[in-house]
Amino acid sequence: MRMFEGWMFLVTEIWLLLLLAGLLGLFCGWIIWGSGKKNRALDADDGALAGKTSPPLEPESVPDVPALPGRLNLEVPPDDLRRIRGIGPKIEAQCHQLGIYSYAQIAAWTAEDIAHIDVQLRGFEGRASRDDWVSEAKALMAESR
Repeated sequence: MRMFEGWMFLVTEIWLLLLLAGLLGLFCGWIIWGSGKKNRALDADDGALAGKTSPPLEPESVPDVPALPGRLNLEVPPDDLRRIRGIGPKIEAQCHQLGIYSYAQIAAWTAEDIAHIDVQLRGFEGRASRDDWVSEAKALMAESR
């Protein structure tokens, strides 16, 4: 038994060194991979992120389609368009760029307005007429009263 008398000191020392090595590894990993993440996401030349970025949305002008009339009341906060079936965050962002912010605007659309929006929604063409956004917006307006 005399052989094991000094081992408690060694075990304590090893665990302390392992803990320090682990903390040092976490700190170095954070410096290498974590701290520069914000700068890398903005770098278009980064090969890993280049395929994941999309160009900024700009409304496309389509000939022979009349522009939507401006029906935006700036004194009222914008409605959550994502409550309309078929509208997610990306479509909501495109709607905002097209000047659509409220259920009242969508509820007042005519067939010409729907055709205009169906063409303007890049990647989601035809969604406004297919999902019947006008009746959904009218129902949400009635619900909020």
